[in-house]
Amino acid sequence: MRKKLALLLLFLFPLLLFSGKDPLWQRAEQIVKTSIIIDAHEDIPTTMLNEDVSVLRNKGHFDLPRAFMGGLTAPCFAIFTNHKYDNNHPAEFALRELANVYEFAFQHKDKVLIAYSYRDILKAKEEGKLAIIITMENSSPIEDPSQLLLWKRLGLRMAILTHMKTNKYADSSTDEEKWGGLSPEGKEMVKRMNQLGILVDVSHLSDKAAAQAIQLTTLPPVASHSDARALNDVPRNLPDYLIKAIAEKGGVIGVNFFPYFLSERVKGPWEEFWKKAGELRKQYGKEADEMIKKERKKLPNADIKDIVRHIKYMVNLVGVEHVGIGSDFEGISMAPRGFEDVTKFKNLVYELLKEGFTEKQIRMILGENFLRVFKKADEAYLKGKGSAF
Repeated sequence: MRKKLALLLLFLFPLLLFSGKDPLWQRAEQIVKTSIIIDAHEDIPTTMLNEDVSVLRNKGHFDLPRAFMGGLTAPCFAIFTNHKYDNNHPAEFALRELANVYEFAFQHKDKVLIAYSYRDILKAKEEGKLAIIITMENSSPIEDPSQLLLWKRLGLRMAILTHMKTNKYADSSTDEEKWGGLSPEGKEMVKRMNQLGILVDVSHLSDKAAAQAIQLTTLPPVASHSDARALNDVPRNLPDYLIKAIAEKGGVIGVNFFPYFLSERVKGPWEEFWKKAGELRKQYGKEADEMIKKERKKLPNADIKDIVRHIKYMVNLVGVEHVGIGSDFEGISMAPRGFEDVTKFKNLVYELLKEGFTEKQIRMILGENFLRVFKKADEAYLKGKGSAF
C-alpha cells in the first residue's frame, strides 16, 4: 500500500507543481497577467501570406488565440522581404505583407490594434487587446531614404537594414563584406530613421556595420533578436563589445530563441544538417524536401534554460535594463523545449524567478525595456517634427 501511495505521489507531484499549487508558479502566472509583454521580433506577416492566424492552429508558434492565452501584449510583426526581390520590386512584396497585417487588424478590431506610438501599447494592455508593432527585416523595400517618411506614416517603428545577404545599405553578418560596414546610403538611412523616430535594429548586420550604426544613431539602438557570442560563437550572435555599445546608448537586446544561436552543443549537428540538406537539394531538387524534413526531426534542441543563460549573461554584462525578448517565432524552424510558442511566457518567468530575478526585473525583461526605447523614439520624433518637416 505504501509503495502504491509513493508511486501515486511521484506521478501527481509534477501535476501539482504546474497546476497553481506551487507558490512560485502562481507568482509567475500573476506576473504574466499584469506585465506588458513585448516580443521584439516575430515573422508573422510571412506566415499570414498562406495561413489564417486568427484561429487556433496546430502548427507554428503564433496565432491570435494562443497570443491571448500566453499574455502577449505587443508582438513586433516584421515585414520581411527575401533578398531574391532586392532588385525586383521589393516594395511590392513588402506592401502585400503590410496590407495583410492591416486587413488582419481591421477584421479583428475588437481584439487587435496597430501601435503607432508607445501609448497604443499601453492602451492595448488596458483594453485587453493585442498591439501590433510594425517593423522591417531587410530594408530593401525602402528603395531610397526619402521613402522612409511614407513608411513611418504606414506605422513602421523599427527596421533592420539588411538580412542574410549584403544589400545596398549594409554588410550582413552572414555574407561577404562589400561596404566595410554601412554603405553611404545606409548611413543616410540611419540619419533619416533618427529624424523620424524609427529605431535602428542591428540584428543581422556585420560587426562593422552594427558598430557604425550604433555610433551613428541618436536614438537608443536595438538588436531585436540576437544572442551572446561569448556563449555560442556564431556570426549572428553579438560580441560583448557590441552588447556594451548598445547598452551605453540606452538600447536593448532581445534574446533570440533559435536553438542554433542559443546552444553550442546544438551548433555542430545543425551545421552538418545544413550541409547535408544542400547536397540533397543539389542531387534531388524539390524531391529532397521530405528527406530534409526527416533529417531535421533528428536534430538536437535547446531548452528554456538556454534562453535564461543568455539573459543572465547579458544582464550581468550590461544590466537588466538592456535585455528583452526577441523570439524570432515563425522565422525559426524549431523552438526550444519549454518555450515552444507564445503561450509559454509563464515558463520563462518561472525559470527567472527560480534564478533569483525580482518581479521588477522580470517585468523589465518581458517588455518594459522595449517600451522605454519606443517611448524615447516617439519623444525624439515629436520634438524634432516641427523643424524637420
